[in-house]
Parts: sequence; structure tokens; C-alpha cells
Amino acid sequence: MVKKNPPLYLALYKLQKYLYVVVKYFPKEYKHTLGKDILSLGWEVLDLVIESNGIENEKKHIPLTSACIYFDKLKMRLRFAYELKIISHKRYSFLIKMNEDIGNMLFGWKKWSEGKAL
Repeated sequence: MVKKNPPLYLALYKLQKYLYVVVKYFPKEYKHTLGKDILSLGWEVLDLVIESNGIENEKKHIPLTSACIYFDKLKMRLRFAYELKIISHKRYSFLIKMNEDIGNMLFGWKKWSEGKAL
């Protein structure tokens, strides 16, 4: 049985919705390459968090470790898009704040779950 959605789930859902807005304004040559990668990585992180939320505590560390890796990949692609000036400074600043909050929750949950796996 899936438990109540944690704040991390809701934060990732909000991030994914915002990523769709951001990618919508990508130039055509980046929308179907870099934009698609960004959206796919966002979904992957969200899916892994949902999976983690639905399994017993001793096994949560496995999908959470993968979620952390995908989240780092997502952040790198967002930075790349910003450096190519595809994402505005204002949008990137907002994404950084969201990513900091999500990162704290995600990596904190992962650390907690590793203690439960012992």
C-alpha cells in the first residue's frame, strides 16, 4: 500500500510542471534534444521517489540512490542550458532554489534510508 505523499514528492511534482514551462520556450534545435532529456530526467527522479515511498524502509535506499544520481544529471543539464543562454537568469535562479530544497530532502531521505538498511 502506498503511503501518504511526502513533501519531496510534491516538490518534485512542482518542479516537473515548471520544467515543462521552461522547455516550452527552448529554441527548436534544443527542444527535442536537451529539452527532452531534462523532462525525462525529471520524470525519472519523480518515479523513483514514488517507488521509494511505496516500499519497506529497509529497501528504500536502492531507488533513492538512483534518484540522487538522476537528480544530479538533471541539475547538470539545467546548468548547461543556462550556460547556453537557453534558460533565462530569472528562471535559472528559481530552478536553483527549487533544486536546493529538493536536494536537501532527497539526500536527507537517502541518508536516513541507508541507516535503515543496515
